[in-house]
Amino acid sequence: MASIEQTATGYAVKWRIGGRRSGAPQTLTFRVPPGHKPAATEKLAKAAKQLAESRSHNITRDEVRAAVIGDTPNAPAGVPTFAQWVDTYLEKRALSGEVQEDTLERYATILRNRAVPYLGGRYMVDNQITPDVVKDWVSWVISTQRTQRGKPLNPETVRRAHAIVHGCLGAAVPRYLSANPAARPAGARKHISGLPKSVPFHGVFLEPWEVESVHAQCSDHIRDMVYVDVRTGLRLGEIVVLRPEDVVPDGKRPHIKVVRALKDNGKIGPPKSAKSYREVTISPEVAEVLARRMAGRRRHEFLFPAPRGGLWNENNLRQRHWLTALAESQRCPEHPPPLPPKPARGPRRKLRVDEVSTCMCPGRVKRTPRFHDLRHTHVSLLVEAGWSPKRVQLRVGHANYQITMDIYGHLWERDDSERLDDVEKLLLMADDERG
Repeated sequence: MASIEQTATGYAVKWRIGGRRSGAPQTLTFRVPPGHKPAATEKLAKAAKQLAESRSHNITRDEVRAAVIGDTPNAPAGVPTFAQWVDTYLEKRALSGEVQEDTLERYATILRNRAVPYLGGRYMVDNQITPDVVKDWVSWVISTQRTQRGKPLNPETVRRAHAIVHGCLGAAVPRYLSANPAARPAGARKHISGLPKSVPFHGVFLEPWEVESVHAQCSDHIRDMVYVDVRTGLRLGEIVVLRPEDVVPDGKRPHIKVVRALKDNGKIGPPKSAKSYREVTISPEVAEVLARRMAGRRRHEFLFPAPRGGLWNENNLRQRHWLTALAESQRCPEHPPPLPPKPARGPRRKLRVDEVSTCMCPGRVKRTPRFHDLRHTHVSLLVEAGWSPKRVQLRVGHANYQITMDIYGHLWERDDSERLDDVEKLLLMADDERG
């Protein structure tokens, strides 16, 4: 529901896009002119509130102001507002088939929740959507937007939203805009949009003993999945939809064929990119586990079904199974976390996944990896085994070589001890020759 609050200077109408707590907040203020009675201003505020509610709160601050006050700048003939252009842009991207359905849904959510509330009422012309306006929008996103848990957005989320707006505005060039106002000016070393500094990637690369410790605590529902995932590097969305028809467990080259994935919208679709279609070779140990799971299953059934059968809900897998196993591996037998208080009636509740030991005893897992970090751990093991960056890229299905280097490049550089020994040997040889 929209609300009206009386302020020191007038009235403020507040609502959230879509009427949801996660919707972008909208505030439209009406000031009482000096020497005037507040009744007329209050009437405008009530009209604004009524309009927002009549649209199920799917209307922006600028659109309400334009409808109630009528102070919208003159609109060029045939030029859409940013909100209208977003709909056109998304429709064109959908018809092109270049973007997968779940990715396009993510674009739509970001544009409508993060950009339309601020830019929606502006027309797609150079004097209304300028680089300064885009910069102000970025500042607005940073200062007002929050996650579903009420926390500020992290820098990568802000930068991702800017990248999507950049693509949306770029598609309007040259039809409506002469240049992309979200683009970095040619020759400029620094972006003028005020974007927060990118945060370096910090994946968790587990040690073998940590993998074994977590694996030992896994329930029967995910134990084999964890075993296979850390040895193949499959994405979670790829491994949960594996079927017997996707596995060749014997012959000269046992492998898994990655041809589908669980998408963000809960549907099964194609893998993340063209390079994600791939054949992942497997060891005899992994082949044995998969062959055992294939026995008695039809070729179209899932190899790793949810406890009640069928497709996993990824959130349930993480919350109820992965984090539970991880918490057990983080509890020390000698220094367990305090037991929950015993209620007056009924049994004592179980420990939560965040109630773990805090000691530094060896053998206790002290880090909190995500399920996805099994994939990162697999890559770290490949690098340690001497795999080249290109071979790693092809195995894990990155769209291009640069992605592999951006995420894992430091793994090939972190152990220079042998190279330093070689440098010392060369210097000693030079000394010997000089002597």
